[in-house]
Amino acid sequence: MHSKKITVKHYLNRRAKPRLHRKEEYYPLYIQLIVDAKKAQIKSRLSQYLGIYHSEIEQLTQKDSQLDKLILSGYFSEKFFDRINDDNIFPVAQLLEDEVAVITKIIKLQKPFENSRFTLNHFSTEYKKHATEITEILDDTIKDFYRKSLNKLFLDAVDNKDLKKTFNISNFFIHYINWNLPFSNFYEITYEVIPSELKYIENHLEPSLFTSVKAYMAYHSKVNIVKRFMDKQKDGRISTLSYLDWITDIKEFVIQEFTKLFGKKKALEYVSSLDRILDRNIHGN
Repeated sequence: MHSKKITVKHYLNRRAKPRLHRKEEYYPLYIQLIVDAKKAQIKSRLSQYLGIYHSEIEQLTQKDSQLDKLILSGYFSEKFFDRINDDNIFPVAQLLEDEVAVITKIIKLQKPFENSRFTLNHFSTEYKKHATEITEILDDTIKDFYRKSLNKLFLDAVDNKDLKKTFNISNFFIHYINWNLPFSNFYEITYEVIPSELKYIENHLEPSLFTSVKAYMAYHSKVNIVKRFMDKQKDGRISTLSYLDWITDIKEFVIQEFTKLFGKKKALEYVSSLDRILDRNIHGN
């Protein structure tokens, strides 16, 4: 009978080629997972969480720039790694603890002891999806849908004299906008500079896309409030507003904030729209 226990533990991957610093070997940080006799090893995402704590890392390394780079890349010597854990050094020890908690939550969401199809295969991908900034997912997805809709409007209007205005506006948006920037950037600037053209195009969008755009821009206007609500950085926690945060905390908070602005019905419509986008990206539904 297997133990109904979830083990998530950091370790230094000594099978990898070490990086040398002052005659000490530094190895990349990995995580061992053991769930119901199933095992996996994945690379820690610590390096992606440490960037905002650069000043704290400089204090820790006494401004040794080479050592800074090693730690910010997720490399540690055995001695340094033990010191972090033994002395509970901020913010690395706290981020390690939070990473364990996040991964454990992701595993528990899959109900490993009830789900016969549960597997740790490709868990690194699962972790990445759950840990990705939701603002990034929403922005990229809506931008992609929006550009495809513009292209359809443009192609439908090419040989139609009655749709000259649609052709001109969609042509401008497609070919003269820097789409490497976030969608929120495009929308806010366009709404300020040429609001009538933007509203004209919106009248031709699919209703579901139009709702998603309005929902996302409402969320974007509240993202700093959401960050304060989560208030992670001061505790040395992972600062990303992730999908895991969305389903456990953020979604309910956003419903409350949207209800103040739009009323309960519109708030639920907007949050459901965002929820569907995130769910499709995470689970492929």
